Amino acid sequence: PGHAYLPPGGKHLRGIRDGARWRCRVDDGPAVNRHQPAVDVLFRSVAESAGANAIGAILTGMGDDGARGLLELKNAGAPTLV
Repeated sequence: PGHAYLPPGGKHLRGIRDGARWRCRVDDGPAVNRHQPAVDVLFRSVAESAGANAIGAILTGMGDDGARGLLELKNAGAPTLV
């Protein structure tokens, strides 16, 4: 609580489960939707790790980055906001 995590330019941010703890992973995977970092990468990792225990929100966007990931969150049972 009370923290916001942002990846540096050129790196993706992923949310991962580590036993009973949550961790952030920063990596230099390939660009997605021409972006690096890409919101789709973050949302996809959260959908896989947290599923219905997550909440997804897009406040603004660059093109369609985040749309597919938000749909994956919704399909995993997470409430979503746009």
